[in-house]
Amino acid sequence: MRRNQVFAAVERFESGPFAKVLEAFRVRYETIGETAGTIYTTPLSYEELVALADFMDVSVYALELQRKLSLKNFEEKLQSKYPGVKLDQLLAVYFEKETVQK
Repeated sequence: MRRNQVFAAVERFESGPFAKVLEAFRVRYETIGETAGTIYTTPLSYEELVALADFMDVSVYALELQRKLSLKNFEEKLQSKYPGVKLDQLLAVYFEKETVQK
């Protein structure tokens, strides 16, 4: 069941403009070695911000004001929408490899 949830989550992120966000999450996860820290949202295009805000159930304005997004908050939202799916599982399947912690 969890495997199906992971693939459903990956399908959702492949269908939208989430490549930059997921790449930033992957780099951050590999650097820290856990789901912690934040990424900046300022390099994202408006289309990417809209998609991310929609996923996070916040307004684009709120996301722009924060200017960053916590990996932990993203993972919590991910698990509320796809029960049992962790960020590292999503990244491994999305990038078709295991994430390697530095």
